Amino acid sequence: MKRCRVAYWGLDALFFERKLGDGSAILLLDGLDETPRTVERESIARLFENATQAYKQCRFVVTTRPLAYTGRSVLEGFESARIEPLGAEAIQKFLEHWCRGLFPDSARAAELHLAELAEALRLSLEIRHMARNPVMLTALAVVHWNERRLPEQRADLYESVLNWLARSREKRHGREPAERCLAILQQLALAMQSQPKGRALQVSKGRAADMLAPQFDAVPEPQRRQMALAFVEQEEADSGIIVSRGSETRFWHLTFQEYLSARAIAGLADKAQQDLLLTAHRIYGPEWREVVLLLGGVLHKQGKDKVNGLVSALLGKMGERSSLAQQARCAGLLGAMARDLRPFNYQPADPRYQRTMEAVLGIFDADKADSLEFQVRLQAAEALGQAGDPRLRRQNWIMIAGGGPADLKPFEIARYPVTVEEYRRFVEDEGYLHERWWGAGGFARNTEPGDWDKQVRHPNRPVTLVCWYEAAAYCAWTGVRLSSGAEWERAAVGLEGRKYPWGKEEPDESRANFDMNVGNPTPVGLYPAGATPEGVADMGGNVWEWVEEWYEGDKWRALRGGSFSNDMWLLRAAYRLRSAPGSRIDYIGFRCARDIAP
Repeated sequence: MKRCRVAYWGLDALFFERKLGDGSAILLLDGLDETPRTVERESIARLFENATQAYKQCRFVVTTRPLAYTGRSVLEGFESARIEPLGAEAIQKFLEHWCRGLFPDSARAAELHLAELAEALRLSLEIRHMARNPVMLTALAVVHWNERRLPEQRADLYESVLNWLARSREKRHGREPAERCLAILQQLALAMQSQPKGRALQVSKGRAADMLAPQFDAVPEPQRRQMALAFVEQEEADSGIIVSRGSETRFWHLTFQEYLSARAIAGLADKAQQDLLLTAHRIYGPEWREVVLLLGGVLHKQGKDKVNGLVSALLGKMGERSSLAQQARCAGLLGAMARDLRPFNYQPADPRYQRTMEAVLGIFDADKADSLEFQVRLQAAEALGQAGDPRLRRQNWIMIAGGGPADLKPFEIARYPVTVEEYRRFVEDEGYLHERWWGAGGFARNTEPGDWDKQVRHPNRPVTLVCWYEAAAYCAWTGVRLSSGAEWERAAVGLEGRKYPWGKEEPDESRANFDMNVGNPTPVGLYPAGATPEGVADMGGNVWEWVEEWYEGDKWRALRGGSFSNDMWLLRAAYRLRSAPGSRIDYIGFRCARDIAP
């Protein structure tokens, strides 16, 4: 009624009574969860229930976050409909409406903004995951509008999103200011990250209150835990930063926990930071990798010297007599940190960094590899994979000239077979759930490759236990394709007709992983002497590779290259094997190819 008077609509109480009485109205209560206290939510729920009895001809709709819709806040007689994560079509519709709302008088401006925003949302896997949640999608759209972009550096992106989430709730009665809210939550994040038995992804509400009680030292000690518990429950109900899982609480997105942990660490003195991260080599644990990378971004805002200090401490801790495996572990982590800070043009100033990087990548250099025992190189390569193999972030496409018996056009082929790390992005992007990638067939037969829990422990090995349909779906997802059999053979034999990818010399332990001399796939590129003259690695041995071609009819797909379990004669560049396209075997992977743009 007040809104009617202010807007001079001329609608009086009688108008609304008439609409309610004849059943021509729909009553919408938008945001039951926005009522800050449980008692008030329950009171409003009873009020709305009474309205349904008074105006039985009308329809009633209530929106709320699931967490706030519990206990006596549940409305009797209402049907619940939970909004599922947004799909690609729903996200696109949201963006279209958002942009038209921003530019109601200019279709051209709305169209341009839509293109910019859609491209920004495709920047990374993390952003695409966030965009499936309506609140997170709104946050990303707001950040993009406010900053005319989505920050390229991941720490900046999460800071912007979390600031928006916290600020959008701070004006509610009884809420902590946004910065204070995030300061409290970052202590919870670090406490969960630092549990003695390993990172906790969720804790009981009571345990969370115990962790946060010291943050409320402005009140008498007996009240601190109670205030901390109330804070947790309120944040669960409407912040979008932490959520409830039954009687336990967790961060909505794991990266929220990792970013806020990084913020908490960045607030410590340098020595305290190093003690926390370097004691017992915690910094190298897989659970801490993202925290450390995000910490680099947070520290950079304090000044480049802060990042350099952490880098030097890590290099110093490694020592002068460190093994190649230890150097690989350190180089992989620091290389990933430098890559994460690329938007700032950051490079570590400590000269030991470049020396370490060069020393480690030498295990993949044909001239340097000869001076190292194979087992040393293997351990170093595995460590590099665990820490983040920098080779896999490069543009690893090799141009193959046209010609040959098949008169092929020039094309590009991947330097390496597709690795576990690369395929993991497809799995985490729910590639198995989206039928549009499965035009070749096989959709919904699996949800991940075979023995996936074991495979992800070796990120820079070739992915295996994938059928031909999975290989084709991955290629569609990433915008490339499987090579044809003729293309694969052209890359392997060259125009000169090599017997093996590297030449005429017979296979040995320096050129290929075969004949069970290792017993399993090895990190890609570990046999540099076995690469083609153009630099294509692992075309002989390691894993068989699916190609596009059929094998003698339409029942079998062809495989090329040989594997770790085969005799040397199967590694010949012209040799073909066959397998049913639906088969998943631990010695079969695949390699991508693509056309050269005109």
